[in-house]
Amino acid sequence: MGAIATHLLPANSAVSQTLYGVNAFYLLTESYRKANENPQANLRQTVRKYLQDELGLARLRDRSKINAIRFLAGNNYPSATRQTAKKQGVNRPFHFDAMLWTTAREMDRRVLEVLDAMMQSLAEMEFYLVPVLANYWIEYGGILRYLEWVNRIDREAWFDAYCNRKDEEYYLKYSLDFYTNSAIENLFQSHVKPVIQLCQKCSRVAILDLMNEPRGKNRYSMENQKVENDLYSHQIVAQWLNRQASFVKRSLPEVNVTTGEEGWLNYPVNLQLNYLKNESQYYEGIDLKTNLFAPNSTLTMGSIHMYTHEAVEFNKPNECGRQFRDRRGWDYLLQPGRPQTPESYIKMGEEWIKSRATVFGSKPWYLGEMGWCRRQSDTDRSPLPATALQKERIQIYRNWTEQAFNLGARGVFLWELAGTTHRDEFYGMNLNQIIDIFPQ
Repeated sequence: MGAIATHLLPANSAVSQTLYGVNAFYLLTESYRKANENPQANLRQTVRKYLQDELGLARLRDRSKINAIRFLAGNNYPSATRQTAKKQGVNRPFHFDAMLWTTAREMDRRVLEVLDAMMQSLAEMEFYLVPVLANYWIEYGGILRYLEWVNRIDREAWFDAYCNRKDEEYYLKYSLDFYTNSAIENLFQSHVKPVIQLCQKCSRVAILDLMNEPRGKNRYSMENQKVENDLYSHQIVAQWLNRQASFVKRSLPEVNVTTGEEGWLNYPVNLQLNYLKNESQYYEGIDLKTNLFAPNSTLTMGSIHMYTHEAVEFNKPNECGRQFRDRRGWDYLLQPGRPQTPESYIKMGEEWIKSRATVFGSKPWYLGEMGWCRRQSDTDRSPLPATALQKERIQIYRNWTEQAFNLGARGVFLWELAGTTHRDEFYGMNLNQIIDIFPQ
C-alpha cells in the first residue's frame, strides 16, 4: 500500500472515524529490537518492513475492517536477552531495552526515533493510531517506576515488586503517592512531552490514552474511606487524570483524550441487570463517571475494557525466572446463583457494555480492550488455544462489537494481535484469526 500525505488530511478526520481496532501493545519494543539487529540500515525502511511484511499489518489493513492500532508509546520492558543479576537466588533484570527514559532525566533518542518511524509507517499504511502514554501495571515499568525515580521507593523495592510478584502489596501501599506527589507529576509530564510532540506531527492519531488501566486502589479505597481534604481515592485520581488531560489538550486540541480505564463505577447504575452484579466497585479507587464529569473535566472521551469471562489461569515464569500464577477473567462480577457457563458470561458481557454506555451522556466513548477466553476443563484451568476458541470468538466479538456501536461507541479494539516474539497465552490471535473476525 502506497504512502499517503498525512499532513493533507483534515485536522479532525481521525477523530470522527468509526474504528475497528486491534491492540499491539508490544509494537515499540519489537520495532526497536528489529532496528537494532542492523543499526546501520535505514531506520524507517527497517521499521516499515517489520510492520508491513513480518508482522503483516499491510495484509491486515487490506483484508479486514481493522483500521486502527492501539500501542504503548513508551516502556521499560526487560531485554530480550534477559541479562540478569542474581540476588537471593532470583534472576533480576538490570538491563532494559526500548526504554524512552533510561533514567529519570535521560532520554534515549534512538527509542524516540524508532517510535517516530513506527507511527509514520502505520499512518502510511492508513491505520489510525491510539498511543498509550503509560502503563499502570508493573509490566513495562508501571507507576512504581516513577516512585523509584523520585526515591519514594528504592530500586530494590521495585525489583521485589517486579520479580517476586509483590506488586499488589506495593500498589496498595504507594499508589496514591503517584497521584499526589508533585515531583512525580512533573516528571510524568516531562516524560510524555516528546511523545505528544510526535503525535502533533501525525494527523492519524485518533485517540490518546493517558494511561493503560489506571486505578487508585489502596487501603483507604478498600474500606471506602476518605483520604485527605475530604476526598475519596477516586476523586483524587479524577483530579490527576484531568490535570494530565489539560496538559495534553494544550498541544493536541483536536485529539480525543481518554483515561484508558476499564470502566469501574463507584455507584450502581439505574438498570435491571440479570447477570452482571450491579454494585459499587469503590475498592478500585477510580470511578468512570467522576473522571468524565468532574468540575471542569478536560477528558473528551470515555474508555472501557472488558474481560467478562470465567477465571482462567496457569503457572508460568516471569522475566526473572520466578514461577507465578497468571490469572485472567472477571468471573467475580457474575451474579451469585447464575450458572458459571459460557452463556452466562456472554450475557454478563452484554450487560457490561450496556451498563457502562449509560454513563457517558453526550461524550463519545470507545471499547479499548476486548478479550474472551475459556479454560481447558473444570479440572484444568489453563487457557484453551486460540484455534479452539476461534469459532466462538468470531461470534462473540462480532456481537459485542455491534452492540457497542449501536450504543454509541466510536471504536472497538480486540486484545491482542500476536507479535513476532510477543504472544498473550490467553488472548493472542494471529493475523488470519483477526481477519476472520472482521473480514473486509
